[in-house]
Amino acid sequence: MRDTKISWAHGTVNFWTGCNHVSAECEGCYADALLKRTGRDFTTLALTQTWKDAYWANAYASRRGGTEIIFTCSLSDFFHQQADLWRDDAWNVIRDCKHVRWIVLSKRPERISDHLPHDWLQNFDHVWLGVTVGCRASYHRLDTLRQIPCALRFISAEPLLESIGDVNLDGIGWVAAGGMSGPLHQRRKMKLEWAHELYEKCKHAGIPFLFKQSSNIYTERGIDGLARYIADMEKREYSADDPLIREYPATTPPLLPFLQHGTRYDDAEWLTLVEVVK
Repeated sequence: MRDTKISWAHGTVNFWTGCNHVSAECEGCYADALLKRTGRDFTTLALTQTWKDAYWANAYASRRGGTEIIFTCSLSDFFHQQADLWRDDAWNVIRDCKHVRWIVLSKRPERISDHLPHDWLQNFDHVWLGVTVGCRASYHRLDTLRQIPCALRFISAEPLLESIGDVNLDGIGWVAAGGMSGPLHQRRKMKLEWAHELYEKCKHAGIPFLFKQSSNIYTERGIDGLARYIADMEKREYSADDPLIREYPATTPPLLPFLQHGTRYDDAEWLTLVEVVK
């Protein structure tokens, strides 16, 4: 759980697994591929036996006087209709575990309001709600999310499939963006200029921005792609010591250090790819 390859979080907790495709960003879904490789039906949700991991993460963060980010249902959608009978129990676990920041990402924001716990406003200020917006056709999700009171709203622009430089960031407190991984990464390649324009828009608005990865067959590869792109734009030499563009919202207590995930380009690889990835 804590050693997840998903670099924007310290760990994951899957209360259940399985989902179904609802938009363009779903094509090439890593969770779909993973479950099928293990012989499971992706479209049928199934409970897991790992709920106790939430309490382990909570205790770990508490002992160290900080907080950790837990990606909730990385192999499903927390608001999927097949999970309606289980969700209240999951909310009870989340309520108990206040020493972590729960990031709950959904492609079904229209279902959120009707499936929040009765004490949402009183006891869930450690939960961040987000929606996937990797193309302009998904802007409607933001309009729905903005109507829901919560501690922080965020956007996952992954996979980033086209320019969304005109997206409305009102009410948004964090943006994470990245290219597609897996077999479709070439056909649906993210241009770094799309990530850059979104980064600039966030910087102007004072919104933390996290660049997650470049398009690659493997996940968390080319994590310095945007930093290299900016160095090239500014006509300066990129150094391996240059910081990655991975910003997070401020938290109290502060976020604990992250495990090191992902692979940077080496200079030779970047020179080979630079004309392609731009």
